[in-house]
This record gives sequence, C-alpha cells and structure tokens, in this order.
Amino acid sequence: MLNSSKIHSTKKRPSNNNEQGFSLLEVIVAILILTIALMGTAAALSYALEYGTTSRNVGTAKLLITSTMEEIESLRNTRRLEFKQIANIGEVDNTDCKNTFKGFSVGFNPVGLDPGIDGVNGTDDDIKEAGPDGILGTADDVDNTALSRSGYLRKITITPFLTDPTIKKVEINIKFFSSGGIVSEISGVGYLNNESRTTG
Repeated sequence: MLNSSKIHSTKKRPSNNNEQGFSLLEVIVAILILTIALMGTAAALSYALEYGTTSRNVGTAKLLITSTMEEIESLRNTRRLEFKQIANIGEVDNTDCKNTFKGFSVGFNPVGLDPGIDGVNGTDDDIKEAGPDGILGTADDVDNTALSRSGYLRKITITPFLTDPTIKKVEINIKFFSSGGIVSEISGVGYLNNESRTTG
C-alpha cells in the first residue's frame, strides 16, 4: 500500500548578492539634502515676490509723481488755473481770476482715484462724498477712503522761487507701504514758470 501523504519540500531560494536596498541612514541623509535644497528655493521665491512687490510700488509712486507734475503743468497751460493760483491752501491768489481755487492740500493725504468736485487732483475734496444733505461740495461732506488709492499718500508742496517770482518749485512726495509693512517715500521736484505752452 502506498502512502499518499503529500511531501512538502522547502526549497531555499538561491540568494543573489546583487540585490541591495538603501539603508535607513542613506534615506535620511537624502531627505535632509532635499529639504535643505527646497528651503533655499523657497527663500529665493519669497525674496523674488518681495522684490517684485517693492518694485511695483516704486513704479506706481513714480507714475503718481509724474502724472501730478503733468497735471499741474496742464492746469497752467490750459488756463484752468492762473500761475498765481497754483499754490497750497492759504497761499492762493484768486484776484482777477475767472475760477476760484482753494489750493493744493497741505501735508500727506490719500491719493484720490478721481479728482473731486473742483476737478483738480491733490486737493481736499478728492475723496469727499456727499453727506446727509446729498449734495457734494457742502459742509457736511465726509471722507470716503474707498475713493482713494490704497496704500499711497501724496504731499504736494509749492513754493515760490526766491530770486525769480515767475518760477515756482513743485515738490511731490509719495509715501507707500513696502512689503513687511515698511513705509517708504519717494520724491520728485520740478519747476513751473509763468509761461504757458500750447499743447496739441
């Protein structure tokens, strides 16, 4: 009689010495090197974004200075304002002028998105909104900061040239917020004479 029990064989697999994996130490060192490289890349990207923001803010501030200078010259050239009216509040001479002008604001003020009721940028009415009476240009008008360019303040200083009364120095300063909450300032200076030029 034959014994029909199964015979189990346990064959050993032949070992292949060419199969080797990475040790735990090698994996940890590789992850550490990769982490250091990624941190350097992240720092470079962060710096690039910060520099880009600062560059954009400086560019915008320069454009604000240039456009303000050009507007003041255009006010003179088109005779919307006489040369003697181009001054800060308290120094305007409206004698014999067809329009009455209060003057450019003193000190740093928000940069309005549109000129106010007087149609001139850089004056006290730039960010005014009609008050309870619903009429713009009355004593109850209120400031609305939504009507201003966020993050920018402008100061226009107009001074007569001491040695020549037909020339005025126009200085425009712009304060803006850089990255990290730092307030930066940029200035532009121009000179305006009493000779209007015809444009067109």
